[in-house]
Amino acid sequence: MKTLFTLVAAAVISISAAAQPLVVGHRGCRFNTPDKPDTPLYENTLAALKFAQGLGIYAAEFDVQLTADNKPIVFHGPIVPGVKKDIHTMTFDEARAVKLPGGHRMPTLEEWFKQARKHPETKIICEFKKQPTPENETSIIEQTIAIVRKMKMQDQIEYTTFSEWACSEIKRVDPKAKVLFLESGVFVHTPEYCKEKGYDGMSYDLNGFLNHPDYVARAKALGIETTLWLANDWQVVDWALLNGIDFVSSDHPEKVKAYLDGMVPFSK
Repeated sequence: MKTLFTLVAAAVISISAAAQPLVVGHRGCRFNTPDKPDTPLYENTLAALKFAQGLGIYAAEFDVQLTADNKPIVFHGPIVPGVKKDIHTMTFDEARAVKLPGGHRMPTLEEWFKQARKHPETKIICEFKKQPTPENETSIIEQTIAIVRKMKMQDQIEYTTFSEWACSEIKRVDPKAKVLFLESGVFVHTPEYCKEKGYDGMSYDLNGFLNHPDYVARAKALGIETTLWLANDWQVVDWALLNGIDFVSSDHPEKVKAYLDGMVPFSK
């Protein structure tokens, strides 16, 4: 692996800026940033979204869960910090009352979209987390898309999920929605499979793409976008550059953006 990344680093210098992948902030921005100690961040919070919006990156990703009383909320989970409960067993009001690290609260979809709308140049990518039942997944999708339509966010939002049922439900509720299929590991689905299912993009981890590097070119030929996650060090970003990946998702989008803009090395 080290030898591969060394070769990648040597070859990537010849790649033009036009071939650079666009940057996505994973969960907005996942961790506190050392250069802003007075502005503590936490994943999937409004502070993380605001930080991502100031970077000039392509998009900020966020996660949506369904509470015990059937209400969507912005949170990765499933375990809630502090109370150590599964988000699916908590009511919406209980979840909202929790103070997350840094004193943040779980945002409502309306709060997230209101902030997102202030920066229409930054896309938001909604990940529907897998829910206990298909019925719950349908509910969270229908409720979310209803709010998207009410707040007129259709042109700014994209959707992603590990659940194939959820992928099909997103397209059923909104046939024009952009859907990115999430998967990880060695045995990921082919671009041809994704095309047949009507997915607009493949969002795979490094393991998936590294074991199937031909998938990138095959996806491009089919008009399917490729996203690599997580790009948290320069070697992974270089691999994405060399292999023509369209998007990279990172916990530290500010570091990836700076690296791509000026080839400034960064560490994890």
